[in-house]
Amino acid sequence: MEHLLEQGLGTLFAFAAGILACKELIEYIFTKNLPWLSRLARNGVRRIKRVFRNPSKEDGRFLALNFSGHPVLPGQQKAIQNSMGWPKLEVIDVPMGTIAEDENFLKIAILKVDGIDLLPDEWQTFSLVVIPSGYSPLWSALLAEMHGRLGHFPDVVRIRPAPQGEKEKFKVAEILDLRDIRHKARTKR
Repeated sequence: MEHLLEQGLGTLFAFAAGILACKELIEYIFTKNLPWLSRLARNGVRRIKRVFRNPSKEDGRFLALNFSGHPVLPGQQKAIQNSMGWPKLEVIDVPMGTIAEDENFLKIAILKVDGIDLLPDEWQTFSLVVIPSGYSPLWSALLAEMHGRLGHFPDVVRIRPAPQGEKEKFKVAEILDLRDIRHKARTKR
């Protein structure tokens, strides 16, 4: 009788330990690995979308990522396209909204860049130029996040007020090649 009681308690403890272990595993997966799981799901959806897109459209995409919060006007778009020497230009607006000073800018930068519909390998294969946010602390975090994904600094569009009388109020002043600026600055070490 005692032997059966001991065996029953052992089985009960093993069953309880198994349930507890499963609960902790599920909790670990969904709390510690949630960013990883969401990234996996998001990239899976993006890959499925790519299958149904026109493959000729995907070849040689030329992108302008607009973080400025202002629309890129046709004249500005044409100036960027001509300055970069690209045959076409696709503008992707990244809505920034209002950011509170007490928010974590790094988390916001990661969320905003994650929201851009590009797969990890596309960050390194498509040609792109960025139109920066006017708020420099946030732009610094965005630039660092993009540098990490690209493996280099992106080219940056500088926009300035247009002379009076022109149709568009702002025009493209120049394209800043941050990689070239960095390379030249390294010689001054």
